Amino acid sequence: MHAKTVKFDIGQGGEPPEVTWEDRSAALAKIDSVPAKALASLLVWGQDDKWDWSTHFDEVVNHLAKVMIKQCREDNRQAPKGSAHSLEELARLMARMVLHFELYDMWGLYTVEGRLLFSGIKISASTYSQIWIKYQKVMLDTINDLIDIINRSIGDYRKELGKN
Repeated sequence: MHAKTVKFDIGQGGEPPEVTWEDRSAALAKIDSVPAKALASLLVWGQDDKWDWSTHFDEVVNHLAKVMIKQCREDNRQAPKGSAHSLEELARLMARMVLHFELYDMWGLYTVEGRLLFSGIKISASTYSQIWIKYQKVMLDTINDLIDIINRSIGDYRKELGKN
């Protein structure tokens, strides 16, 4: 999942039209879902050193953490025993890890233990792999759902441009 996932610059044959920041901003404005809009902003503007991405990153992290907490409650899952983390703190740390590793495609660079250490999650790798990996997958599915929302919104924006 990178900025190329959402294609803003598809033309009608010949050279694609030049896409300006105004075009990207207008396309992003069409996205109704706040977390999807935040993720799209990260994908589009995330490489710009002059742009403060932290608010958008935190928006997506908070959304992913809420999804995890909801799933944990449905599963009657409590915070890991013997861990210093509450369920809410673990969800936030896991959400940050999942988003960071997904945005920068870092999954293959670290072992489970390395990911946990990198992310400040203080549970054993075996506990994570046996119990908590399920919630990582839920968050990755949620990111894919947000990408689907982004793609639909961008498609609708393109259709509107074609009508005008």
